[in-house]
Amino acid sequence: MDSFLSHLKQPFTSVWISLGLVIGCISTVFYYETLEFSIITISIVIIGAYFKPFLSVLLGFILGICLVVVHYFMFYDFNHIIKHDKYAYPVEVVIQEVVSSKAPQYIKAKLVKINGQYYSDFTAPSAMLSVNVEQPLRTNDKFEASVNLKKFRSTKNFNVFDNELYAFKQRVFFKGKVLNKELKIKSTLVQSTVENYRSFIKVTYENTTLKWLYYALLTGDKSLMTSSDKQLMQSLGLSHLLAISGLHIGLIFGFGFFITKFVFLQVKFVNNQTLNFSIVYSVVGFVLAFVYVYLSNFLVSATRALIMLGCYLLLYNLQRQPMRWRSILFALVIVLVVNPFNMLNPGLYFSFFAVAVIFLVIKKTPTFNNVFLKMVFALIAIQATLFISLLPLSLYFFNGVSIAGLVINLVAIPFLSFILMPCLILLTAISAVFDISIAIIFIDSGLAFIFDFLNNLPPGFGWLNHGFMRGGVIIYVYLTLALFYFAPYKRLIFLPLTILYIDSLLTDKPKWKLHVFDVGHGLMVLIEKDKKGFIYDFGPSYFNRFSRAKSILLPFIEANNITIIHSVVSHLDNDHSGGIVHFIDAGLKFSFSEFHPDGPKKSCILNEVNMVGLKIKSFPTELFGNENDESCVIKVSDEEHSVLLTGDISKNRESQLVNLSDALKSTVLLSPHHGSNTSSSNEFIIAVMPQVVIHSSAYKGQWQFPKAEVVERYNKIDALQYSTGVQGQITIEFYKGDTSVISARTQQSYWFIKD
Repeated sequence: MDSFLSHLKQPFTSVWISLGLVIGCISTVFYYETLEFSIITISIVIIGAYFKPFLSVLLGFILGICLVVVHYFMFYDFNHIIKHDKYAYPVEVVIQEVVSSKAPQYIKAKLVKINGQYYSDFTAPSAMLSVNVEQPLRTNDKFEASVNLKKFRSTKNFNVFDNELYAFKQRVFFKGKVLNKELKIKSTLVQSTVENYRSFIKVTYENTTLKWLYYALLTGDKSLMTSSDKQLMQSLGLSHLLAISGLHIGLIFGFGFFITKFVFLQVKFVNNQTLNFSIVYSVVGFVLAFVYVYLSNFLVSATRALIMLGCYLLLYNLQRQPMRWRSILFALVIVLVVNPFNMLNPGLYFSFFAVAVIFLVIKKTPTFNNVFLKMVFALIAIQATLFISLLPLSLYFFNGVSIAGLVINLVAIPFLSFILMPCLILLTAISAVFDISIAIIFIDSGLAFIFDFLNNLPPGFGWLNHGFMRGGVIIYVYLTLALFYFAPYKRLIFLPLTILYIDSLLTDKPKWKLHVFDVGHGLMVLIEKDKKGFIYDFGPSYFNRFSRAKSILLPFIEANNITIIHSVVSHLDNDHSGGIVHFIDAGLKFSFSEFHPDGPKKSCILNEVNMVGLKIKSFPTELFGNENDESCVIKVSDEEHSVLLTGDISKNRESQLVNLSDALKSTVLLSPHHGSNTSSSNEFIIAVMPQVVIHSSAYKGQWQFPKAEVVERYNKIDALQYSTGVQGQITIEFYKGDTSVISARTQQSYWFIKD
């Protein structure tokens, strides 16, 4: 230990080892089992062999790889548990969260015993379970049951929220159904300190308008926030104020530091010259910050900020100088040692980038004789620099940026730092002894007035949507900013920009694209050209509240800045039309006018339209007496390529289409009825002769689509076949003379969550 700490004075070895560990963690988490990982590893080995000082980086790199592998097998690898999806396992669970209390109840639970094997609290995996029992379930309840466990698997699509990745970060590895009709529940009557604290905060601010705000600031729990509250905070650029992070930890630390210093000065205890009182102040501040993090239930962002604070204080008191950059690096190393998969958390990048930027700005801030002017200038400089430096991250992770936040944060951050947080801390402390609800309501009424004003700001003043930005662009942008700040020759900033521009010119762009989304059992298709879009079907909806159109289609359209021109619903089965309500609520009802002039609940009419060079044509429909065969069949084509969209038609309708039209031949076919054996007749397949067939079906669904007989029939014409249930979203890019097929599970699945 002494040997390692001695490096802190001459930090060459410790810094290089830490840097290598960070590179090793990044490479292994993101690129393991890829060509990029091999190139990075070989490069570091070669450089280490020729430059001895670089051997420290190589050592750290190897440690980083070992750290990720060991952590994965200790805390994330539970694939061996599930031997068969239909097998019922005896398990013992502890309820972590009741997601839905409506029958059947839906819970997130920690599995402390599976099939006779016990797991510790740190290693036990979690599962999302459906429980069909009458007795209400509560957090921390325990019970034993027979559970049909399956590996957690969700839909996989481009540019939208990744449920599988989110579940992995939450260590949710299974989903299943509790088979018992009655349970012997062991309820924990004694609440933990954190639960008691949260209950106290809820009661204290129960009658306030903005109780969700106070509860989030004091506990880090956003469960009281509605979707409209979250949307408002995001559009105003204030979401970061609700995530307990460096700002909040710094405020609590400063509160403890200066209160302790004030008390010591008042009792004149500082005359004792044998003690370093700054260390005492710092210890008290750090302890208060630790308590705050503990009461937040050790949120990832809060814990990360506490580690950064601890590293900074340790280095400062060891060396009598800030050593800011080493404190950031060592804090990052500790965060990764605790869990290297924290690299998957966007908050990690925002936190460390923000702290680095603040250190840079403070270092460059000019001196003023007037303290107030110095603080105002520093605040404006920090806010402007943070906006610019974090802009690429915001565009990458959130597809947009809050313009209003640039201005509002100039007032919001000082207000939170010097007024709101100290007020909440004092009010909460006093409320533990006296009833001061009148004072709380008075303050709440003033804040509610401010929020009402912000809520009524013009829509364009808030969030600016940019659309999806590739990771490679972000790297080039940050390289440009780094060269601008550090390089002695500012003209070097044009080098990465030039490379990016040349890459854009040389990259062949598709003429148009077909997107078949992974929606489970159902169908939802988007065809785009020149940022204009045509929608065919809207996927399923569940419980009249949740739909794939809302969670996948609309976010995808927004992320890619696509303007919808035309829409068609094949027929009114839920798996094809369930998302129409949310689609219409988004203001897109007009897009049905060409093919459904009487509304989407009526069958489509025979029509042909042109969308920026793409011909969209519907086929005639006879009355078959069933919705499946009366599905609206659409062909989308240009001079070279075409796509045939067939809904749920059976062999009867296929025969009619073959007899009525000789224009069925298409490059791509959406297999009728998800690959059912009631469809895809030989004569229909010969008439279409597709090069590519896509089956929109669920993974191991109850109907087991596509059927083996159907797959075999398409194999006979050597068609390439893809299934959304297996490959996730399928995107086909049409080029002049060629096509390219891209699947979401190939492009966006990490090695640790592959099938």
